[in-house]
Amino acid sequence: MINELLKKFSIETPANLLKVVLNDTAKNLSEKFNRNIYIFIHEPPRELLKLLGASVECNAISKFKVYFSDNKKLFENLLNNKVSEIVVDNFEELKCLNVEKLFLIPIISNNALIGAFGVPYDFNKDELNHFLEEAESYGILLKLTMEFLVLEETRDRLENIEEITDLFENILDENLLMKKIIEKIKNMLHAQGVIYWKSEGNKLLLKESVGFSVDNIEKILEGKNSLEGLSHLRKKAFLVVGKNRFKNFITPIKTDLLSALYAPIIIDNIDYGVIGVYNREEGFGFRPYKHFDNFDLDSLINTTRRLGLALSRIYLYDKLKEEIEKLISLKKNHENLINVQREHLDKLNSLHKISQAVRSTYDKINAIKIMLMGLTSVRGLKFNRALYLERDRTRGVLIPKIWVGPSDDEDVDTIWKEANKRALKYGDIVQYLREEAIQLPTDNKLTQDIKNKMIVYKGQPLLERAVTKKHIIHVVPQMIKFKNDELQYLYDIIKYDEFVIIPITGKWETKGVVIADNKFNRKEITPVDIEILRLFQDSIGLSIETIENYEELREKTKNLEEQKNLIDFYRRFNENILQNLSHAIIVIDRKGKIIEWNKKAELFFDKGREQVVGESSDILKEKLGIDVINSIESIFFTREEMKMPKYIIRNDTEEKVYDIQLSPLWNRDLDVIEGVIVSFDDVTETYEMEKEIAKREKLAAIGEMTARVAHEIKNPLTIIGGFVNRMMKKLDNPEKIKQYSSIIKDELTRLESIVAEILEFSRGNRIPVFELVDINTLIDEIILMFQDFLHQKKIELKFEKMFDKIEVKCDRSRVKQVLINLIKNAIEAVNEGNYIHIITGVENDFVFFQIENNGDPIPEGKQAKIFSPFFTTKIQGTGLGLPICKKIIEEEHKGKLYLVKSDEQSTIFRFEIPLN
Repeated sequence: MINELLKKFSIETPANLLKVVLNDTAKNLSEKFNRNIYIFIHEPPRELLKLLGASVECNAISKFKVYFSDNKKLFENLLNNKVSEIVVDNFEELKCLNVEKLFLIPIISNNALIGAFGVPYDFNKDELNHFLEEAESYGILLKLTMEFLVLEETRDRLENIEEITDLFENILDENLLMKKIIEKIKNMLHAQGVIYWKSEGNKLLLKESVGFSVDNIEKILEGKNSLEGLSHLRKKAFLVVGKNRFKNFITPIKTDLLSALYAPIIIDNIDYGVIGVYNREEGFGFRPYKHFDNFDLDSLINTTRRLGLALSRIYLYDKLKEEIEKLISLKKNHENLINVQREHLDKLNSLHKISQAVRSTYDKINAIKIMLMGLTSVRGLKFNRALYLERDRTRGVLIPKIWVGPSDDEDVDTIWKEANKRALKYGDIVQYLREEAIQLPTDNKLTQDIKNKMIVYKGQPLLERAVTKKHIIHVVPQMIKFKNDELQYLYDIIKYDEFVIIPITGKWETKGVVIADNKFNRKEITPVDIEILRLFQDSIGLSIETIENYEELREKTKNLEEQKNLIDFYRRFNENILQNLSHAIIVIDRKGKIIEWNKKAELFFDKGREQVVGESSDILKEKLGIDVINSIESIFFTREEMKMPKYIIRNDTEEKVYDIQLSPLWNRDLDVIEGVIVSFDDVTETYEMEKEIAKREKLAAIGEMTARVAHEIKNPLTIIGGFVNRMMKKLDNPEKIKQYSSIIKDELTRLESIVAEILEFSRGNRIPVFELVDINTLIDEIILMFQDFLHQKKIELKFEKMFDKIEVKCDRSRVKQVLINLIKNAIEAVNEGNYIHIITGVENDFVFFQIENNGDPIPEGKQAKIFSPFFTTKIQGTGLGLPICKKIIEEEHKGKLYLVKSDEQSTIFRFEIPLN
């Protein structure tokens, strides 16, 4: 029987071999022991026994599984070679076997559980031993069958690996290699499909797939949400078996996954991507189960590891190829660069020689000819022609001056050969340019063609940019085509469509421009030429400016000598004026040193100029006092002029009076004060005369006041005398005596008031008693006093306060007297129904009071006299009210009282008292 089974190895395909061997073995044993036999195969990855063979037909075959996870004791018993029992009634799918229970007899090989024979009835001891003896050979056959199938599958896999190796060795295109490799992986592992995911940071992007439609695959996977991402993040390959294992992850394929393999691709320790292999297909090799196993995983790991090496090789190859191409390109560029640099150096050397030649002359025309020859010479910058145009700033035009080079109707080759022969005669370029420039004619054919022509640059963007912005302009044919209006005039002169405009610039401005071209050899003007010309522009421009400056300097030197002589004359003249002034003049610098001292100062201090110039200003203290010295120092901070009129200086023998003026000595260019000018004049005699005049004026005023007082007193005295005489005649008439007595009393009161005001005005300043007073409260009290008068005359009084409380240090009673007088005057001045407007506030550290009324104005001719004593516009009054007010405010409180205005609209009086 066993021989029959062995023949099956050569007949059956690997896919059917195990099934045939299992079923035939079960039937042979069933016939021998007269009972149904069932054969279970152990699947280690899933830890279960699967029913794969039976002596009877039943739907349970290849479907029924016994899981060790549900019965761990069963696995231990079978592994220990013990017969174990399972109850069949517990399994719905086994009802077709028509048995209640099965007894499992283990199949063990090399201490490993291969599977188990299932019998419906238990054997006795002898029957069991007999069965084991008979089944031993079948167990060996079963193991051989499984090993044979494993070898077959291994052989098939090795063939695939060999093909994969060929792909690694022969394909150098990354995309083609990846496409071929995943196809081979699919065939090797008999997978439903394979997907290659490329790493992009923490994301995986779909790159290649086989076996699945691209429309059914997610294009991007992220992080730990997918098993592919997990393999990428952990850099680890793993196998997943069982449908439930996929539930907690995002599956990128729209199909049910039963098993899958994941392996990262790592190239030089860099994550490159992940290969996912999904769902093993049935019918290939020995597989008692439908899923991938560790053998598949090892094969995938081996493949991806080798794939990483192959990709690394491709990268190295591509990089090497790229580097070789770069080296070839660099070599060419280097050779070109050497040639360009050689040409560059030759031209730089020529430029240096041209600059030397230009600097060797002080003649501007000769310098321009050297410059143009340097541009056109074969030993210079090798342009065909060069035209110099001088700038006229006033008119905004360029005027052609000299044009060097051959003209169209001349034999160019002959001219150049002659010029080259002459150039080679000179060993030094500088000598060549200098000597040839002297002989260069300025009336050649080209220069004559441009005579009396002008080119306007203002309003022409390109030319204006060259002249005012100092930019070199490279004109090419396309520019002439598109900027025809602007460049047409230049083109008509040059008659060539490529040229360069070079501004010749000094330090501050453009002197002119040079236009150079290669009309005859038609050589392109390169960026190297432009860079050389930039250096040419700077060096030549400065050289020409130096020549102009030299000529100008020579002229200015001559003028300066004349000016120096004139300055010396003015200096001597100013010194004579300073020394002959009637005022003493002293000048002190910022360090407190005396720097000037005139004759009057020498007389005043009895010290010569040579003794004090350079000395400290402290020597002035003895004569002028510390106050003047401190005032001098303050000028540097206040930056304002200070006057000290009638400044008294006392010494042991006499008292002198001086008018002193301190003025800042400005340096207007730097806006700084370099010193202080002290000017003082002896005004002692004038001061004494003014005192005498004031004394006489005071006596005259007293005389006038006496006359006015006598006049003011005379009236009430006359009235009193008249009524006393009447009283004497009417002694028998008490009513008349009472009436006359009342009149006499009123006149006595008036007389007392006149005497009081005269005394108030005539006596000296009283010492005020200062206290902190709220000016607003004081005004409110006075307004209350006049409330009846205001009501009787229907006067509208408005009191406007800048602040609710305005406090100032003053003599309360004296200021109140002023306020009463001003408010009383306003009430008396207005007519019925008029208004009075009072404003109080603070401005510039002064408290002010302002009162306005719209009564009759003070006549313009009398406004200047209202503060004069005894002047009044009232029928009754001494004219001392306002003078006394002015005395209180200005003399006692150091403030100001004045008439702001008086016209048809209103009359305004205002006084101001300092806060401190």
